[in-house]
Amino acid sequence: MGGGRFFVAACVATATACASTGGPMHRALDPSMERVVSTENYIRGVAGITGDGTRLMRGDGYTYLADVAPQLRYLALTGDSASYRRLRRFADARLVERDAAGARPRQRVREGSAVFDAASPYDAQRFRDALAAGWLAFADTASAVLAAGLRPVEATGATSSSMEQLVEQCATAEAAVATNPAGAQAVLRSAKQFHGAPAGTSGALGLRGADGDLVVLSCLTRLGLAVHDPDATVRFLDRLLDTLAPYLRGSGRPDTGVAAEVLLTLRAVVAAGPGYYRAR
Repeated sequence: MGGGRFFVAACVATATACASTGGPMHRALDPSMERVVSTENYIRGVAGITGDGTRLMRGDGYTYLADVAPQLRYLALTGDSASYRRLRRFADARLVERDAAGARPRQRVREGSAVFDAASPYDAQRFRDALAAGWLAFADTASAVLAAGLRPVEATGATSSSMEQLVEQCATAEAAVATNPAGAQAVLRSAKQFHGAPAGTSGALGLRGADGDLVVLSCLTRLGLAVHDPDATVRFLDRLLDTLAPYLRGSGRPDTGVAAEVLLTLRAVVAAGPGYYRAR
């Protein structure tokens, strides 16, 4: 995924509007909507969406770009300028290393550690996409300058799992859906064979088990909305809701970055579904 996705990411912000066409989509989504609304309310309550980067530290003492970048994007697409700018400043100060060759995004950072862990190409691109969303939403010049100064991140050579390959394919298709809907439809067709990642598996992107499945299914649901495909949207939406159901029963939550991805998807579904659900 190249840097050309930076300003193309604007299509993500308009996917909801494109999907809200009424008719077949409304009828297809209607049976799932009560689950969508209740799940969205629960995940929003436990997601820990915040502009305070110091609150995103995981149990191992590290703060991860995989959590910060999706939250930045969520804050931009939901119009929370103050929180977005605060988190962007944190990311710039803590998760970007600068030298004579430019700026490099970190995978993670911990107080007192001088070790540089380079971000994966996927996480670096999500960071650029989040900065693009901030520029588009708020004309935040600092976001555009930071994105333009980030050096390309080379692949590590680690083998991606089939789940992570699908994550990357879906993210690329979503970014280009406005100009290449056929590519998005091809990804949706191929994804019918995806049955989830084995528990505990991890690959080059660091997505494991249910969290990886949530990222895949969230992206595929948004892709279905963007190309106005009710069957694909509901297929992946219902699998997303089924994957989230144990969290609701057990008072748990996904990682904060994954939760932000899920919330963007559920928000788009509510906007595209029957209008009487939007006031809830």
